[in-house]
Amino acid sequence: MIPHRIKLTGFLSYKDTQEVRFDSAPVWMLAGTNGSGKSSVFDAVTYALFGHHRGGSQNAAELINKESASLAVEFDFRLDGQLF
Repeated sequence: MIPHRIKLTGFLSYKDTQEVRFDSAPVWMLAGTNGSGKSSVFDAVTYALFGHHRGGSQNAAELINKESASLAVEFDFRLDGQLF
């Protein structure tokens, strides 16, 4: 699986819509201060693929940003040359 793009809205530390594209370089690094949302990107990938988060499949409401009413995660990736 090769990540292509992730778009987050109202997810953990991402109140406003943020999009990260991974298709413009072969290697990426997420960097930032504590609480800036680095782990949230990986949590969003896990949530998009499996519907679970670090705390399990229940209490997904905990993933909604405190200032948001809902969350949305879009994750695009390539597998065997096909975009999902």
